[in-house]
Amino acid sequence: MKVWKGFLAAMVALPLVAGNAMAQSAEQLKTLVVAVPSDPVSLEPGTNKAEPVGSEIILNVFDTLVAWTAPDFKDLEGRLATGWTVSADGKQFDFKLRDGVKFQDGTPFDAAAVKFSLERTKATNSYVKATFDLIKDISVVSPSEVKITLTAAYPAFLSILAQPQSAIVSPTAVEKYGDKFAANPVGTGPFVFKSAQADTNVVLEANPDYFRGAPKLSKIIYRVIPDASTRRLELESGGVDIVQQQGQLSAIAAEDIEALKGNKDVKVLETSSQIIRQLEFNNNKKDGPFANVKAREAIAHAIDYDGLLQGVFGGTAERVYGPLTSNSWAFNPKMKELAPAYDPELAKKLLVEAGVDPSSINLKLYSFQGPLWGAVATFVQANLADIGINATIEQTEFPALRALQTSGQFDVALDGRQPWYNDPDAHITIGYLSSLADTAMTFRMPGDKDLDDLIVKAQQTSDMEARKKLYFEVQEEIAKRVPGAYLFSPKLIVFTRANVEGLVVNSAPPLNEYWSVYKK
Repeated sequence: MKVWKGFLAAMVALPLVAGNAMAQSAEQLKTLVVAVPSDPVSLEPGTNKAEPVGSEIILNVFDTLVAWTAPDFKDLEGRLATGWTVSADGKQFDFKLRDGVKFQDGTPFDAAAVKFSLERTKATNSYVKATFDLIKDISVVSPSEVKITLTAAYPAFLSILAQPQSAIVSPTAVEKYGDKFAANPVGTGPFVFKSAQADTNVVLEANPDYFRGAPKLSKIIYRVIPDASTRRLELESGGVDIVQQQGQLSAIAAEDIEALKGNKDVKVLETSSQIIRQLEFNNNKKDGPFANVKAREAIAHAIDYDGLLQGVFGGTAERVYGPLTSNSWAFNPKMKELAPAYDPELAKKLLVEAGVDPSSINLKLYSFQGPLWGAVATFVQANLADIGINATIEQTEFPALRALQTSGQFDVALDGRQPWYNDPDAHITIGYLSSLADTAMTFRMPGDKDLDDLIVKAQQTSDMEARKKLYFEVQEEIAKRVPGAYLFSPKLIVFTRANVEGLVVNSAPPLNEYWSVYKK
């Protein structure tokens, strides 16, 4: 009897267990787990400083007026805007806004919310000061029309409006939560913020009323996994669905990538980025070994670019030929001919012509921390040794390296730029305009009226073909000055479980939107 009783109990329980298992499986298929190395710094567009984790979450909780169009991400499409016009002088942008959109708190999206959000970011976010300070006025023409007037023509302004800092927030939620809005973000986006636990996770749930249609996923969990090896193991075991490299060269070790490519349970999505990593000179320094352009040329010819790409990165990075990557719409093909080739003998000859004795140079080669930056520094150090230059590697924390650079206390440093909008302005103006020399992430260019005027003209010219030609000229002029040796551009690599579909990787900014993503 006991046996039967037990059997009957099992008979009753089996459908329940099976039902629970099926429900669990269905729930898992609707839940996307994304491994991230750290907590987001903030989920607040008004203070966002392009930190990757928080920026990606912002783009899934909020919307912007415009967004880059997948899969090529070369053109902007309307998101909360349905259309726009730009005045002939390039200073005035008139937007028609989408009707019927509501924030996740049920309040209506309208022109007043656009004005509120952009003016709020302008007032609170120093990171976008260089671009948002161009905004002279934002006028509410009607609930579905807004006019933005700039102080000067700036064709890249539409690109700026696609960034996380330009996301449109709920004015009602900002008023309700005050300085706690970052912990209670409310936008119009496809996912709704539900919870966050420090050092553990951030949870988003689908917005069933999203104006483009409800997402296919019901939940996204950003799991904080600091260790790269653990991220790989979790990906292989199915504990997480996505791991992103995000151009940081740290999500998963480069040597593990080939192994993952051979794993049938994992997909490896790769795309070229617009990130540039370089050996940069302190171009504002009037003395020292690299004040002479021939000495800078010598260093540029001392680098074994192909050896670096294959030996250190194993095909996960690409050659950079100048101040723009070759996938930029403004890339000048002539730069491939002008780019320095690896030629140690020519490098030695150029040092002689510059009157520089390499044995007299003892460089501090500054670099960011981390094993891959260390490997790059070691490779460059060996190249410099081949032409007789002694260099000591100094890997420092990010803030310390930035402090050294902005104060000009270096001769050479390994550095880079990750553009957050798909426009040459993101590299050229910030990197090479001499008036910005003392700010972060620049080549510390000396006063150079001809080059400065050309950069500003290219930045402000409205006609895109004319602008492209100007940027061609800018690239050639910068190359003549040899402000650095352009080392490589890391590919954007996203690792997913094989059943993840619909994900398209954007090159600038390298942030994923999950509205169209699903698991099969």
